[in-house]
Amino acid sequence: MPNQTLALLHTSPVLTPLFAALCARWLPETRIFHVVDESLIKNTIQAERLEKVTVRRLAALVGSAFDAGADAVLVTCSSIGPAVEVARQLYDQPVLRVDEPMARDAVRRGHRIGVLATLRTTLEPTSALVRSQARASWPPT
Repeated sequence: MPNQTLALLHTSPVLTPLFAALCARWLPETRIFHVVDESLIKNTIQAERLEKVTVRRLAALVGSAFDAGADAVLVTCSSIGPAVEVARQLYDQPVLRVDEPMARDAVRRGHRIGVLATLRTTLEPTSALVRSQARASWPPT
């Protein structure tokens, strides 16, 4: 993404320095900025699932990032990953899930895939993503 702007949408402020360092290393010519809203994950954990209000709020934050000059938005939280699918339908610019490349690679490399997560709310979205990637790559080449 040379000379473009990437917005990173986080659900925890502790992710900001980690992703800033990763972007500096792997995307040195890309301008980045961070959007952090802890309530997205806190509400999801409390509800024990991704709620419609959180999906709407994520979509609005993605739109706000585009309005602020982002050429693409990377959502860095797997627990709210399914909301990215909704945001993709609303915007013409790229809206990315941090865990999609991992899921594609896992499906490409393995026949049986296990999912481990630090949060219960991450297990089902990540498992569903892996299943979706497996369906998309079937039949194997």
